[in-house]
Amino acid sequence: MLQFGKIAIIGAGNVAYTLCKLLKNKGIEPYCVFVRNAEKAQKVHEDLGVDVVSSYEKVLESDLAIISVNDDAISEVATHLVEYKGLVVHTSGTKSAELLNRSMRFGVFYPLQTMSKTREISFEEIPLLIYANSPDDVEMLSQFAKRFSNKVEFCDDEQRKAIHLAAVYVSNFTNVMLGIGDKLLKENGLSLDLMRPLVMEMIKKSFEISPEKALTGPARRGDFATIGEHEKMLGDNPDELAIYMILTDYIIEKYQKNEKL
Repeated sequence: MLQFGKIAIIGAGNVAYTLCKLLKNKGIEPYCVFVRNAEKAQKVHEDLGVDVVSSYEKVLESDLAIISVNDDAISEVATHLVEYKGLVVHTSGTKSAELLNRSMRFGVFYPLQTMSKTREISFEEIPLLIYANSPDDVEMLSQFAKRFSNKVEFCDDEQRKAIHLAAVYVSNFTNVMLGIGDKLLKENGLSLDLMRPLVMEMIKKSFEISPEKALTGPARRGDFATIGEHEKMLGDNPDELAIYMILTDYIIEKYQKNEKL
C-alpha cells in the first residue's frame, strides 16, 4: 500500500502528462489532476482518462500534491495550499523548495529528463532528484520515487540548480547544435540522419572516457586551414558563424592552456 494514498497532480503540461501516465502504468490511479482552465480540463480528461478538477477542494483531500506548472506559476499555486496537510512538491529544476514553505510539509520531485506529451519514456534509468523539509518526508518521498526509478538521489536547491544548468548545456544546447547541422545539411540536399552514427559514438565515448578525452576536430587539432575554410562557408550565416567561432576559440584556448601546463 502506498504511503501516499491519494496523489494529486497540478498542471496540464508535458511533465504533468508524463507523470500521470507514469502513475497509471504502475497501477496507481491519480486522485485528481488540477487544471485551472475548464476548456483545457475536458481535453486532459479525454487524453488521460483521469478525474480532472478546476477547484482546489479535491486537491486538499490528497496525501501528495505534485505541482507541475511553469516555474513562474509555482508561487501562485502555493498560495492555494496553505491549509494543505499532505506533502506538496514541485518538479522544477531551478526553483527553491522554499517557494512552498507556506505548507507545513514541502519538497521537490524533479525528474532529470526532457518530456513531451506524445512520447512514452521509461523511468527506470531516469534520475529522480528529491528533497523534503523533514527526514520522515525525505524517506517517504524516496520510497515513492523508487517505485519508478533505480536512480533516486537527494539534492538540495543549489545542487539541483547546478544539475539543471549542466542539463541546459548537454541537452538544450546540444539540440541547438543538431538543428544547425540539420540546416546546413538540408541546404545541400542531405539528411541529418547521416550524423546519427557520429553523434551516437561521440556521446558513448564521452561517457566512457570523459568529454575532454573524447574531443576531436579541427579546433582540437589546431587545424587553422580547415577552420578558415569553415568560416568562408558560413559567410552567409552570421549567427551560425558567431557560434562556430565562440566554440572554436573556447576549444583552442582551453587546450593550448592545458598543453602548456
